Amino acid sequence: MTDYIQIGKIINTHGHKGGLKIYPLTDDAKRFYELKRVYIRHNDDYIAYTVSKVQLHKNVVLLTLMEITDMNAAERLKGLYLEIPKEEARPLPADSYYIFELIGLDVYEGEQYLGKLCEVLKPGSNDVYVVKTPENKEIYLPALKSVVTLIDLEHGRMEVKIPPGLLD
Repeated sequence: MTDYIQIGKIINTHGHKGGLKIYPLTDDAKRFYELKRVYIRHNDDYIAYTVSKVQLHKNVVLLTLMEITDMNAAERLKGLYLEIPKEEARPLPADSYYIFELIGLDVYEGEQYLGKLCEVLKPGSNDVYVVKTPENKEIYLPALKSVVTLIDLEHGRMEVKIPPGLLD
């Protein structure tokens, strides 16, 4: 069975001809220009869609799929994710990770368990990791080498050094 990775979330429609507004789950949205086909999971089935047009606009991708021809069809896809087969993912440089690889990591400071990494935000100059604590609170950690000291995908662990005052 093919494994898929999420590359973007459909956040809205764009125009009346079935265009989609995509929040990219990649650090380089220009990669969308290389796509010929994307997959969207409907229940447990992956349906292939042909990419016909890509446009970058601010922090989103405007995408047209050949099979989606009106706003009603596009509206039904809101909230779903664009995915590609894992083997089509670009190799990353050393010490770089796909967001899907980071989600779910257990986060520690020393031996103290802080919680699970549940989301990666892209507000500006650096990513921000959102860690959900056992008390259901959120810790926002800047994705900087001075803060994130270890990422161990094999053991599902991230180690951090929390800057003074961050948790106050």
